[in-house]
This record gives sequence, structure tokens and C-alpha cells, in this order.
Amino acid sequence: MIGAGVIGCGMISGNHFHAISRLPDVAVRAVCDIDAEKVKKAAEEQHADAVRDWHDLIRRDDIDAVHVCVPHFLHAEISIAALEAGKHVLCEKPMGVSVREAEAMKAAAEKAGKTLTICFQNRYNGATARMKEIIGTGSLGRLLGGSAFVAWNRGGAYYIDSPWRGAWKTEGGSVLINQAIHTLDLLRYLAGDLRLKGSTMSAKRLSGIIETEDTVDMLLEDAEGGRYLFYASNCGVCNLPVQMHLSFEKGEMHLDGARLTVKGPEGTAFEDYSTALAVGKDYWGSGHGPFIEDFYRRIGAGLPPFITPADALETTRLMEQAYTREMIVRRRPE
Repeated sequence: MIGAGVIGCGMISGNHFHAISRLPDVAVRAVCDIDAEKVKKAAEEQHADAVRDWHDLIRRDDIDAVHVCVPHFLHAEISIAALEAGKHVLCEKPMGVSVREAEAMKAAAEKAGKTLTICFQNRYNGATARMKEIIGTGSLGRLLGGSAFVAWNRGGAYYIDSPWRGAWKTEGGSVLINQAIHTLDLLRYLAGDLRLKGSTMSAKRLSGIIETEDTVDMLLEDAEGGRYLFYASNCGVCNLPVQMHLSFEKGEMHLDGARLTVKGPEGTAFEDYSTALAVGKDYWGSGHGPFIEDFYRRIGAGLPPFITPADALETTRLMEQAYTREMIVRRRPE
């Protein structure tokens, strides 16, 4: 039986608890949060010990793997400490708030000889897997480019209720590093390594409430010169499904949330993966369960993680490049 410890008992932890509960060879041994009510509730529901200090959790001999579900600015510190304590680590996105932190996490995993993976769970969504499969067959020819759009709603209360959000030092940004980083990672996963050609950021709706951005647009290019438009905003009136369009020599693919349309030489096919959605907000996708199951399966088999630190680092690098460009105009605080 593998012992798991979950640090951070906020909303996202529910997806982790649900996934672990479905694994017969994994058990939550301890949960941790600085909020007494949250940690007490989680401990009772998981039949686990309640811990208030994460240092105490990672020192426990009955903990083999640690789930890091805390605010962004703590990801690197806790992940590195857990790795050094001999634990495997599954960290929620982002991989730290900077490339420097991400590189330190990667180095710590290599030195410890333990697994570190970053929770880009949308790579495990059914529609994503299908898109990757079709691209791999080459049936649509060369990928020419595409676009990705994230239009969600985050009002002032979202930031006021959790003051770490909307601040450079603690969130590291806003819409790009928090909500849209999943879609940026998906675009990288499907199109290959991308380079930033240009970007702009602004705070439109949330100006005066946050010091970071609520809207971002990016122009990206792949190794073959394919062009990609990326746009994300928290100014929407609701949380719309993520949309992605990929154009090929012989056809195209369009993703609308969990619904995939493929047009190719053989005609048009429509596939709906929305029935797989189970836990949490529907726009999170259905990948948390398969991602966490695969994390433990690979640990048991002595295999490297599907999403390696080196891979996740490249998404962080692309994200940081956009923030760096923005700070040429508006200096980012140290």
C-alpha cells in the first residue's frame, strides 16, 4: 500500500482525493492545510491524520508520495523539500512561478532519484488523446498552425477572497499562469515546441483589483514555421469551453470543450467525450483521475512520469517569455 499525503485542502484537492479513492493500492495517510476547518474536514472525509505544518507531513515514514495543492509561490519550496525527504511528488500547475524555480525542482528530482510530475491533466482528456493519435498517424498531413481561446469569468471576489491571487510575488501572474496555462501546455503538447513571436497583456476588467493581467494574447510559431494564435481572458461573462483549432495540409481539427470535430480526406467526424466528465468544474476536463492513476502506476513499475520535469519546464519557459516581454513595458517586481 502506497501512502499519500496531500498538502493543501482547497477546491482542487477534491479531484485528488476522488482519484486516490479509486486506487486500491494507494491510501491517503495525512492531509495538511493552515486552515483548521479545511484540514479537519478533509481528514475526517479521508480517514487520515490532520497536519497543520507541511514540514511535519513530509517527514513521516508512512508517506511515499506528496500531492502539492497549494498557492503557486509555495510549489517549488514544498516540492523540493519533499523530494529531498525521499518522497515522490505530484505538483499542481504551474511548475513554480518562474523558470528558475522550475529548474530547481527538476534538479532536486534528479538528485533525489524520485518522481516529479506536474499536473497538466488535460493531456489525459479523451479528446486530447484522440487529437494526439490522429496527428501521429499523419493522415491529415503536415500541421500548418492553429489557434486556442480561453474565455472565463473571474470577478473581484475571486481575488479578494484569496489575496495571494492577482499578485506577482504569490500568483506569479494571473490568467496566463493560472487559468490558461493548461491550454498553452496543450498547444505545446499537440504542436511540438513553440517559440514566442509576440504578446500583449492587460488588466481590463480587474484593473485596480489585481496588479497582474486578466487578458493575454500571444503569437507563436513552431519549428516548421506554423503560426498559432493564443488568447485568454478572465473577463468573460461565464466559463466557456476551451476552444482549439488546428489546420493541416489535408484537413483540420476543432476542439470545443470535450467535443472534437475532425475534417479530413475521408469526410467529417464528430466525437463527444463530455460523458467522461466526473469531478470538479466541467471546464477542468476529465483528466485528473487518469493522470493520478498513471502517476502511481508508473511509480509502481519504476517508470518515468508521462509529464516529465523537463517537459513541464518548457511550458514554464514559454509562459515566462510572455511575462518578460510584458515587463519590458511594465516592470515586474522582484
